[in-house]
Amino acid sequence: MSPVSKETLKALNTGITAEIASYVFYLEASRKKISADIKSILEELALEEKRHFQILESQHDSLIRSEQWISIADVFKSKDLPDIKEDMTSVHRQLIDEVRKAATIVAVLNIAYRLEEDAYNFFSGQVKRAESDQGRRMFGELAKFEQGHMRKIDDLRRKYA
Repeated sequence: MSPVSKETLKALNTGITAEIASYVFYLEASRKKISADIKSILEELALEEKRHFQILESQHDSLIRSEQWISIADVFKSKDLPDIKEDMTSVHRQLIDEVRKAATIVAVLNIAYRLEEDAYNFFSGQVKRAESDQGRRMFGELAKFEQGHMRKIDDLRRKYA
């Protein structure tokens, strides 16, 4: 086995940071005075971002320990989601401030769409840079997840525009 490249580990770390940011954003957005249906969707998106964080963190850990990728299905076999500690969220203070200042649900959804689009672009770009089929597959799946979030948010933006 060859050592895992620094670029791969850096990409995983960047993805982890992005997923934490999205998780923090959705939690903070769900605390706003909004309808129950929007609150529920934002909480669901927060949970999905936590799952993405789990995928990336598990991959990073596996690559460091055994220099092997693991399947997303294997990651999801773990029933417990990782705990995102308050100190991990403090680096996203600017994003928290941005969502707090958002005056309308459409403004919140525009921020959400931006985050999802950035994540989609990042993960789809990593598909092209990945050094292995397993890495390309994992980044491709994450890109699809983010694309699904973009569609969901775009539907909401149209509904509340």
